[in-house]
Amino acid sequence: MGQTIIEVKNLYFLYGNQIILEDISFKIEKGDFLALIGPNGGGKTTLIKCILNLLKPNKGKIFIWGEENRSFKNWHKIGYVPQRAGDLIDHLTPLTVKDFIFLSFKIYKDFINFTNYKLINELAEKFGIKTLLNKKIGELSYGQLQRAYLIKALILNPELLLLDEPFVGLDFFSQEVFYNTLAEFHKKGLTIILVTHETWLLTKWITKVACINQKLYFHGDHESFCVQAKYLEIFQDRHRIEHIHW
Repeated sequence: MGQTIIEVKNLYFLYGNQIILEDISFKIEKGDFLALIGPNGGGKTTLIKCILNLLKPNKGKIFIWGEENRSFKNWHKIGYVPQRAGDLIDHLTPLTVKDFIFLSFKIYKDFINFTNYKLINELAEKFGIKTLLNKKIGELSYGQLQRAYLIKALILNPELLLLDEPFVGLDFFSQEVFYNTLAEFHKKGLTIILVTHETWLLTKWITKVACINQKLYFHGDHESFCVQAKYLEIFQDRHRIEHIHW
């Protein structure tokens, strides 16, 4: 049994009288590469926001490295790319792409070192935006904005990375590059939670799967999910579950 990074205990979340999350309990261990899957509107984004203390659950508790998230302070250890991150950009902002990425350095200036600067150039080249670093952030396409957000989340070398449907706006090639890049960080010890409703995006890099649609229907290793998926109630309207193993 590895170190527990996140523990969710009996979590309930309601919007008004509508139950969004019902009695959710599971653990994320150090070194997990977890795909959090389920249909649109199933509560995946709400769960991530509850973990990050951006939303307050109606009942239950969440612990991060053993500390209740309401009192957790070391948020620099967590990288986060929100759902449709590109929509959050003010297209009138004068910031360049490099300025935008460097915002993390300014917030956590004690963590700046040459490794970070080198990593920015490496990731920018890998994601195909190295030539855009001096361009205004508001001039980027949606897919280019997603890549900038991904770099921003990775450059502080977080111990935990949460990605909420990060592939929106990315072409197939960019998705493959991104998965391979995540795999490199995962091999170095990064714990990853990847939110998606596209089960065909699950790859050989995924080690665990959590499947939610208001309730938690499955939490276990990727191989077991591949075997059991067709029997899960959440997928009864589908003929098959497809996976790409790059």
